Amino acid sequence: MKPFETILILAGGDSSRFWPLSDKNLIKFFDKPLIFYLIEKINKFGKKLIVVLNEENKKNFLFWQKKITLPKIKVVAQQKNLTGMAGAILSAKEEVVAGSLLVLNGSDVFEFLVIDHLRKKINKEFSVALLAKKMTDYFPGGYLQFSKNGQLKGLIEKPDSQNLPSSYVRLVADSFFDSRLLIKILINRYKGEDDDYEKTISNLLKKNRGDFYEYLGEWHCLKYPWHVLSMMKYFLSAEIKKNLIDSSVSISKKAVIIPPVFLDAEVKIGDFAKVVGPTYIGKGTKVGDHTLIYQSHIGNYCLIGGYSEVTRSYLGDRVFLHRNYVGDSVFDDDVFIGAGAVTANVRFDSQLVMSMINQKKMRTNRLKLGAIIGKRSKVGVNATLLPGVKIGQETLIGPGQIVSNDIPERKFFFKNRLVNNFLNKKE
Repeated sequence: MKPFETILILAGGDSSRFWPLSDKNLIKFFDKPLIFYLIEKINKFGKKLIVVLNEENKKNFLFWQKKITLPKIKVVAQQKNLTGMAGAILSAKEEVVAGSLLVLNGSDVFEFLVIDHLRKKINKEFSVALLAKKMTDYFPGGYLQFSKNGQLKGLIEKPDSQNLPSSYVRLVADSFFDSRLLIKILINRYKGEDDDYEKTISNLLKKNRGDFYEYLGEWHCLKYPWHVLSMMKYFLSAEIKKNLIDSSVSISKKAVIIPPVFLDAEVKIGDFAKVVGPTYIGKGTKVGDHTLIYQSHIGNYCLIGGYSEVTRSYLGDRVFLHRNYVGDSVFDDDVFIGAGAVTANVRFDSQLVMSMINQKKMRTNRLKLGAIIGKRSKVGVNATLLPGVKIGQETLIGPGQIVSNDIPERKFFFKNRLVNNFLNKKE
C-alpha cells in the first residue's frame, strides 16, 4: 500500500485532565513511554514522521529518544500562542509535505493495520477519511454527523449526551488527500477555540466528499487518569503471552508463579509470595514474603513489602509498599505508602465510581477504582483512601486519615485540614 507522505502525531497538550499523573504521552508500559510504542507501530505507514510536543514534554521525549532506537523523526514544539489540535498542526505546517496526511493522537492505541484501510479511502473523489467506532455509552469526544442520504457531512465535538448526531465516535486517526488544503482552511478559520480542528474538518466536508471507516477492534485512549488501568490491561494481555523471566531473576522455591508473567532483570520474589499473570514487574523490584500480585504492572526498583496485595493496579518506578492493600489503583513514580494504609476500590452501594474533573463530578464507568496518586507523595500508616480519590504530586497524607475527596499538590492533609507540605522546599 502506498504510504502517507506525512504522519503527524499530536502530543502537545497539557494533560490537565490527566491530573495528578504526569504527561500521558510519556507514561511507561514495559519500561517504554507510550508514544514510542505508537511510533514503532506506525512508522511503516508514512514517509515522514512528525511529532508535535510542548516545551515541557519535548525535553523528556528527547531524553528517551537517545535511549531507544527509533526511525528518523522530526520533533516540533507547539507554539504557545497556538492552542489545541489546530494549533499543533499549524505549529508544524512548515514541515508537513504536500500530499496525503495522517493525523494521530500520541496517547491512543488501536489495531494499527487499519491505517491501510484509511489510506485506500482517500483520493481525488474523497478528500477526507475518518476512523470511527460505534459506541453504546456516551464518550466525551467528536461524533460523526451524516446527511439524510447517509453521507458524512460533519464532525461535532462533545455534543450533549441527550442530542447525539450519531452513535459513531471519531478516533483521532484522520486522513487527508491534500495536506495543503487542510492547512489553508485551518489558517483561515483558527480562533484559538478547542474545536477549531473539528470545525475545520466539517468545513472541508461541506466542499469536498468524505468517508469513514468503521473500526471494530480494541481502542484505548488516555483522556482521564483512570484510563491507565484499561490501557494497562490491554498491554498486559497483548504483550505477555508466555512467561518472560530474565536469567538474573531470583524466585523463592516457596513462591507461586501463575503464567504468564514478565519479570525483568534482578527481580526478587520472596517466600510464599504469589504472582498471577498477566503481570509485569520491572527491573530491580523486590516482592516480599506472603505478598500477592494479581494482574498488575509494576515499575522499576519498587519494594512491594511483605503481606501486601496489589490487584489490577499500575505502579510507577520506586514505589514503596508495606502491609498494604492496593486495588484498581494508579501510583506515579516515587510514591511511599505507610504500613496498614489501604485503597478502597468499591462503593458500598455498588454504583459506578465518580471522580471530579475541572470541578465537575463525572462517571468513570468503573465499578472498581481505587486511588490515583501523583509523583513523590506519601501516605501515612493506617490511612484509608476511598474509591476514586486523587492525590496531587508531593502531597502528604497523615497517619490514620480517611480521604474522601481529592487532595491538591504539595499539601499536608491531617485531621481534615490542608496545610502546605512543610517537607517541600519549594514552599
